[in-house]
Amino acid sequence: MTTAATDILIEADGFRIARDTVPMAAHLQAAVAVCVHDDTQGVGGLLHLRYLAKGQTKPLDLTDNTLSSDLLLLDRFCKELRTQGARKNSWRVRLIGHIPKTDGIDQPAATLLDLLRAYFADGRLPVESKEVRREQQVVVRLQPRDGQLWVGDPAPARPGT
Repeated sequence: MTTAATDILIEADGFRIARDTVPMAAHLQAAVAVCVHDDTQGVGGLLHLRYLAKGQTKPLDLTDNTLSSDLLLLDRFCKELRTQGARKNSWRVRLIGHIPKTDGIDQPAATLLDLLRAYFADGRLPVESKEVRREQQVVVRLQPRDGQLWVGDPAPARPGT
């Protein structure tokens, strides 16, 4: 699955909220995609958080400051969803985490995923979570209007095409 020319690419530590039919995509490499969709309003968003700096082999120090920054970004993401009309009690939340097969990566990945699960659990929102463990990056694509989600290899075509 490649990022099509029409996809909106979401870089690490960034997000996008939309109501249109143009898919959003994130290339996860030691990172987590937070995909939220409200089918009652036809709005969705994708947040791309990393726990390994690009080109590094050691995870970021997940200190209180780092985790606080992630929470602030997550709060901005959720606030923007509500601004676009998404009703929090109708959100479908899906977390996709890429975990490379590298020593020392499991703990930071688990810490970030646990933080995200706790954040949404505090709002009484169920969370679907998927962890992909492999060396290669994973591509996540979200169609914001209908919430359709694809998770796969950076391969030539996506399923159904």
